[in-house]
Amino acid sequence: MPNSPAIPRFFQDLAPQWARLGLWQKKLTVVFDRLRNSTVQKISASDEGFVILNLYKPGAAREPALISIQRTGSGISFSSAKPTSQNKPNSIVQMGRKYLQGRRIEQVLLCLDPLAVIIEFAPPGGKLLEELEWTADSPNCLVIDLDSRPARVCVATKHTCVPSRYEDQCSGFESGGDFYESHCEWSLENTKTKRRATFTHPLVTSCIVGGESIATEKILADSKAAKTLEQEPGRTHLAEPEAPESSETIIPAAADSQKFELIKPSVAPQPEMNLQFALNLLPTHVRRAARTRLQFFERRLQRQKTDLPVASVMDNLKRRAEGLRAHIYMWPKDFPQWHVPPEIIESAGLPAILTLKHGQSPGDLVTAAFDELDKLARRRSELEKRIEESRLALERFADQIIQAGADIFALPEEVRSSRLALARDVQHLVTVQRILTQLEVSWSPVGEKQSAMEAERERRLPYRSFRASSGEFIRVSKSAADADAMLKLMPAHHTWVHVMTGEGSHVWLEKPKGAKPSDAALREAAMLAIHHSKQTRAQEADVYVALRADLDKRKDLPPGKVIVRRSEHRFVRYSQMELQAFMEKQGS
Repeated sequence: MPNSPAIPRFFQDLAPQWARLGLWQKKLTVVFDRLRNSTVQKISASDEGFVILNLYKPGAAREPALISIQRTGSGISFSSAKPTSQNKPNSIVQMGRKYLQGRRIEQVLLCLDPLAVIIEFAPPGGKLLEELEWTADSPNCLVIDLDSRPARVCVATKHTCVPSRYEDQCSGFESGGDFYESHCEWSLENTKTKRRATFTHPLVTSCIVGGESIATEKILADSKAAKTLEQEPGRTHLAEPEAPESSETIIPAAADSQKFELIKPSVAPQPEMNLQFALNLLPTHVRRAARTRLQFFERRLQRQKTDLPVASVMDNLKRRAEGLRAHIYMWPKDFPQWHVPPEIIESAGLPAILTLKHGQSPGDLVTAAFDELDKLARRRSELEKRIEESRLALERFADQIIQAGADIFALPEEVRSSRLALARDVQHLVTVQRILTQLEVSWSPVGEKQSAMEAERERRLPYRSFRASSGEFIRVSKSAADADAMLKLMPAHHTWVHVMTGEGSHVWLEKPKGAKPSDAALREAAMLAIHHSKQTRAQEADVYVALRADLDKRKDLPPGKVIVRRSEHRFVRYSQMELQAFMEKQGS
């Protein structure tokens, strides 16, 4: 390009690093996509040189992320085989558990020179914020230096500018760049992790990994970007906290990512719309129902393949049937057994001795062999058709989910981030409605029918009401759980009645204001307690009569069980006519 300005010397010096960065980006793209937006549930380390991050991400596999600082094979990977953790956690683990555990990974950066990875964590919130006593100077990122020999991992704090306590030591660097303040370091040569992290030359922040690979030629040919680099080669720094005069000199260590917009994708790359990504776009209850349906299809397909007759077994059976038909003339007349010649055993696969059952002829054996062969052939043909139908049904349902995910992802970001807006705007999506119809679920977590049932359950009283002949209310619980709910409603001075032996309903007898319950009301309450118990056929039983204040309902007791601290005992006997007369009064 004759009219383009010369490529800056700074950019030319980093040309080998650009090529290496592109290779590392291809290697770590999938790993970084899994790290991003994951929550760190536990941080640990192993003596083999691994920092272990137990992560949780909805819809992702529960595999720990391993940060390796070994002399060979350093980097980040996911593995189902978890190394053995240290018996006593080192400083990296202690500081990570204090400040980083339980937080979400907000961003992952791949850095240029030296090659390093920066894992940035989102600020804590809610209860975690109170427990951490989090401040702006608290650690919020992990730095993995892959160029160091051996590799090392650091817990650091990212500042948007140089802190005032470092202004004198870092006065030669631009104050607007990102500044990383380290707290501790761990490598195979530094097992005590007391040394602070320093770098011997600037560390240039490159780009967010997860898009397309870096095109070095395009970057070098961008004249506008070259001018920007020539005029303002920004830097950020990584430094250790203030220490005594004997500590190491603070060395600059990172570059301003804002000055390197040319190497960041101008447009966010479109994620690949696969089944897993589409499922994650659905609400939780719809995603679970869809996964259940997918598992049903997969298990049915696997079961049908297992039941499919094996072709080798059918070939052997066919060879035996044809061999028996070809040599049946050699069967001795009027003999129930045939000792098959060795050459026929080898050629036709027949057993050494064939025996006839009572009333059976040699021709029946041939017919039975071919009947069994035909039966297996028909079953194999039928199962092959079913397997093809199941496979097509699985593919169709998966395609419908992917199409629905693509339609949801096509909605504006503000709609997808708002649950109410998404529920409103998704109604016109035919693909989503088709999935909801197949799964027999609604878009909202609780359908209208279920909401009505829950509302009816909330309005439902836990007891049946009766009126005593003297005017008091008598309430009888409907179930054990309703008995606990009814006891919560009972005032402490009201009367409680229950049979002494066996299971039965709890009875609540209202106490008149300023008076005691009448004997007639107590008898009718006891009669209802017996009638709604296992003594209903005997129509007589001993009953407890106590105040609500004398009952103790503990949390460890099962539903319907109470502890009676003080009570009276009464024996009550009644007739069927008396019970019917009382019930007729309730109806009138």
